[in-house]
This record gives sequence, structure tokens and C-alpha cells, in this order.
Amino acid sequence: MTKKEIKAQAKGRNGQIDFTISVDDNHIDDIIVNKSSETPAIFNQAFGKLKDSVIKNQSFDVDAVSGASLMTQGMLDSGKKALEENGIQTKVVNVSEHRDITLNVDVAVIGTGMAGLMAAARALSMGKKVVVLEKNGYIGGATILNGSNVVGTGSRVSAEIFGKEAAKDSPVRLVKDITRECRGTNYLMLSKLLADNIGKAVDFITDFADLKYQKAETQTVEHSVDRQIEMPSESSYELVTKVAKAFEEKGGQILLDSRVEKLNKDKDGKLVSLVAEGKHQTTTVNFKSLVLAAGGWGAKDYEAHKTSVLYYGPMTSTGDYFDFAKNMNLVTRNLDWYKVYPHGLEVEPGVAKLTTYSTKEVSDMGAIFVNQDGKRIVDESAPYTHFRDAIGEQKGKVAYIVMDQKMWDRFYELMLKYGFTKEEVQGFFDLEGKKSPVLVKGDLKTAADKAGINYKTLKETMDNYADDVKAKYDPEFGRDPKFLHAYEGDTYYIIEQKQRFATTLGGYETNDKMELLDTNIDPVANFYAAGEIVGGANGHDSMPSMMNSWSYASGFVAGTSAADNANFNIQVSENIEADAVSGASE
Repeated sequence: MTKKEIKAQAKGRNGQIDFTISVDDNHIDDIIVNKSSETPAIFNQAFGKLKDSVIKNQSFDVDAVSGASLMTQGMLDSGKKALEENGIQTKVVNVSEHRDITLNVDVAVIGTGMAGLMAAARALSMGKKVVVLEKNGYIGGATILNGSNVVGTGSRVSAEIFGKEAAKDSPVRLVKDITRECRGTNYLMLSKLLADNIGKAVDFITDFADLKYQKAETQTVEHSVDRQIEMPSESSYELVTKVAKAFEEKGGQILLDSRVEKLNKDKDGKLVSLVAEGKHQTTTVNFKSLVLAAGGWGAKDYEAHKTSVLYYGPMTSTGDYFDFAKNMNLVTRNLDWYKVYPHGLEVEPGVAKLTTYSTKEVSDMGAIFVNQDGKRIVDESAPYTHFRDAIGEQKGKVAYIVMDQKMWDRFYELMLKYGFTKEEVQGFFDLEGKKSPVLVKGDLKTAADKAGINYKTLKETMDNYADDVKAKYDPEFGRDPKFLHAYEGDTYYIIEQKQRFATTLGGYETNDKMELLDTNIDPVANFYAAGEIVGGANGHDSMPSMMNSWSYASGFVAGTSAADNANFNIQVSENIEADAVSGASE
């Protein structure tokens, strides 16, 4: 019996993955990841599935995980090579036969982001047989790249969390905030649908999946009252996994690696079935209602160079439905609208990771934003849209946060909480400012020189800001005195910030039942939508927490409508059968 710990390396999307294969007498016992910069919510699911498959089959000749194929195929290839170099023989895996199956359900849902899971859970709770199809080998869609923060307006949950303060909020107030922040570009019918249903959706999913919410750590200035709530872990990964688990335990079905490629109509032109393809299975689903919750198309536009803004969303947001739903003649609007955020690090060319929570926290602690000339560019405590516009006006569309040690410690703490790793951040510092992302430290001159910022002007800016702090007055930007805090010590951190986007804000049109509309603005029978794929509720600029909130509210309404429609179709079918029997007896 020979035990070995074999080291292997693979290239992931965000950098190198180091892992160890534990082998005992040619038997693969375990695979342990030692280093990874991949997005945890995706990596943990994909790697877990890959590891189970390798150990079960005792071979690295297994399928890569759909939606994470670059990362998982890289691990498979390097794992196989490492074993061969160490003389380890593994089994030959027999290729599975391709299956064709047919499912008959009341409601089918496309997509396992929060909008899809909410719609599916709601329809299931109304007694319907529900299946959810997901093209990737893991659940969560774009939702798992977000924090879990959502507004609780009108919910029992918010009343419990905020107490008497919750009474200050209302659907009417939320609509006013949405309208103000997007400068009137929202579609009021959808904004009201969101505001009127978000409380119901929060309370429903709390009970359905036994969730716990808390007051969100960050209450952003765009909201006129405290209304943002989140999961204890602050992670949407916790949210979607708990909801998916409850959905399956209550009788729902989730099919992974099931890419929808075709929608079918009956002889009357009504949508009645779909066909989904996977590596080893073709699935035909007959349904009474279909909910399309397949996310946005940001990756598609990013890869087509339709925008110069950095992309930080999933590379699987490719808008496949624009192809498989072509025969439905659906109407779209504002397909060039993106939700652009000002807080991001360019972790690889053209691709960003968010630093929103870190940036907001240190802004409250007094950190300032400067450009390459060393000049302040914005009221650092203003709404995100002010940051976005200010960064867009700078050379190279880049700005820098200047922090002291205390600020950096908090910034770093939140980076690790929201998707970065210690090794990844250290790798950024090792670049010494020579390329993006710029993360440098030292005394003010050293940090400025490394970051390529004019030191003389930056020194003047810091001195002027110190005077503003003492005077408790910001003559340049009018920053609220409660956010004017003195810098401490002689060590400074300068961190690059660039605009980024993941979310598309346009999309298909629906009515107030979330029924999709055709180009004649008529509802399409049996066809509903939810989430990012439907544009308009938040206009051209969504407030923080509002895309998550839209997924909740739109999913809740779509699931309700889809279940009601299934009931209607059952009743119609029964009436037709009864009429046929009656006619035959006569």
C-alpha cells in the first residue's frame, strides 16, 4: 500500500489553481484545493461536482462542469497529467449513452437565479408540479455573484428587524426613490409591481425556505430610509442554496446541464413544450405555463465589444433566449442599457471584480477619491451614480481611493468577505502598480509614485483635506461633516477603481402579470418572465439592492401567475373533455 500526495496546477478564469490529489495504492481518495482565485460561489459548486465525479469514477477522464468548463477542464487535464507523471493508473470511464426523456409538468422555469427559484417556489407552494431547467452545472445564475441585500419594504420581516422605523417606509416611498435615482427613466407600472410585491415575496420565501434576515451592514444613501436587509452571511450563495434545497425537499425538480434550445407551439399557436439539451440527455418538457428567468446578456455584449466598461458578471450571461424564443415574436426595449457601477478592480484584461462594500465602508470612514493628477473628484459620500459619472470623466476612466492603515484593514476585510482571496490580493500588490489592478502601499510619495499619481498635487490635496476635517467643512464638494475623518499614521494605501457592469437593464416587455408581450403588445399565451430578462422596473440606474429586489418581486408575481394559468388550462381541458363525453352520450 503506497500513499502519495500529488501536487497539480491548473489555469482558472481568475488565475492559477493549486490542488493536491491524495492517492492510496492507485486509488484516488481525495482532492484538496490549496489555492484558488475563482469566484467562491461558482467554484465551490463546480469543484464539488467535479471532485465527486472523479472519485466516483476513479478517473480524471470525466466531463467538465457546464458553465465552468475552462476551470474544471483545466483541473481535469492537469490532474490526469500529474497522475501519469507519478505512474498512477486510473480507470477508463465508459461514455454514458445519450438518453431522451419527457416530463409532464404544470409549470416549467428556465434559470436558477433568484428570480427563477422564487417563481418555482411560489408555483410549487400553490400545489403545482414544477421543474426548473439550468444550462450550467451549478445553480444561482448571476445572483450568486451579488450580495444578498434586498429591500424589505412592507414585509413582516422588516417590521421585526427595524421596529418602528419600518413604518417610515412604504411602497409609494420606494417608487419615489426608484424614480428619483433613475431620473424618471423607469416604467411606473413595473416599479409599482416591484414595490407592491417585494414585501410579500420576502415574507413568502422566508417561510418557504426557513430563512433568516438581518439589517444589512450597508444602508446606502440612495434609499431615503433604512430598508435594506440581508442574509447573516451577507451572501446570495447562502440564499440560493437554501431556497433550492427547500424547493427540492418539497417536491420540486431541478435539472442541471439542461440548455433550452427550442420552444414548441401547438396547432393553435400556443406555447406548450420545450426541448433542452445536455451532455448525456435530451429533455422534452410539456407544460401549462413557462417562466423565463434566464438572466441577462452582459457577457454577450462584452465579448462583442459593444461597451468599453469592464465586465464582472458570469460569462454564461449570453442571452440564449434571443435565439430559442425567436419564433415567439417578443417585443424588447432598451437593449443597450447597462447598470454601471463605479467600484471595481480589473482582475484580468476587461474583467472586473466588485469592491462596492469595501469602498462604501471606507468612504464613511473618511477615505477620498483622487484622479491621476492627485486631485479629488467627487463627494465620496454621494450616491453611486455620482462616483460613476466622476470616474467616467477622468483620464483612462480610472480613479483611486487613498486610505490609511485603519481604512485599508476594513477595506481588506470586506474584500475577503465578498469574493477575493488573500493570495489574490497579495498578487495585486506584487505587481507594484506596473499594471492593473493597481494596489500599492508605502509613505505618501512612495505610494503615489507606484500608482503613477502626481505626488506634489496629491500632497496638497491631502493637506487641504486635513484642514477641511479640522474645520468640519468641505468647501470643494460639500461632503457631510460626519464623514470627514482625519487620516492616521504615515502608511498609505492607494487602490485603483474602475467602472464595471454585470447587469443589463433593458429586455423583454411584460404586463402586470409578468406575461410576456409580442410585438403587437398582446400577451403571449402560457409565457411569463422574471428577473433581469425583463427591463424597466429600475429604469436606467438601479439603486443598490434593487436588482435583487426585482428578482424577488418579479419572480413572486410570475410564479403566482404561472400557477393560476396552469389551473385555468386544467379547467379548460376538463371542460373540453366533459363536453366531448356529453356529446358522445347524446
